[in-house]
Amino acid sequence: MSKLVTLHVPVKSYLKKYLTSKYGTEHCVSRKSWLGRYLVNLLDKQYRKSKEHIPGLDFYSLGIPSSIVKDVGFDINGLKLKDLAEMIHKVFLNDLYSYIEVSVGSDLKFFNESHDSINKQNTVRAISQFLRHYDIGEDEISADTLYKGFYRDRKTDKSDIKQL
Repeated sequence: MSKLVTLHVPVKSYLKKYLTSKYGTEHCVSRKSWLGRYLVNLLDKQYRKSKEHIPGLDFYSLGIPSSIVKDVGFDINGLKLKDLAEMIHKVFLNDLYSYIEVSVGSDLKFFNESHDSINKQNTVRAISQFLRHYDIGEDEISADTLYKGFYRDRKTDKSDIKQL
């Protein structure tokens, strides 16, 4: 399947690393992946003049095959492009939160070399492992910010359940 159009989605550097680790340097859009399916719903055939580089953001490339271009289109407006970037961030957080819950909840243990002891997995260590896996540095997103967000979102989720 030959690609006809490449769409560059503006994302923060840590999200580019996350996507690159999951899909490679360029993701070929299809209806079989969440990212492709979400993007296909945002595309249209109306051409818009290219926007300039947004400072502070990186770009992740999405290759749109000719079959999708013919059926759906090849362009996306600025507001929908922003929605796509926000969705990518939400999926990143969802993956992180799932990793934290599974690794802490299943009583994983690790060897602490500095104290020559075996310790239980905790949220801080899980966040650190997740970021290290995707080669995301503290200068790109703070582990402390993710930690606070995890407990804030967890508290919000619990209060939503109580209201039901």
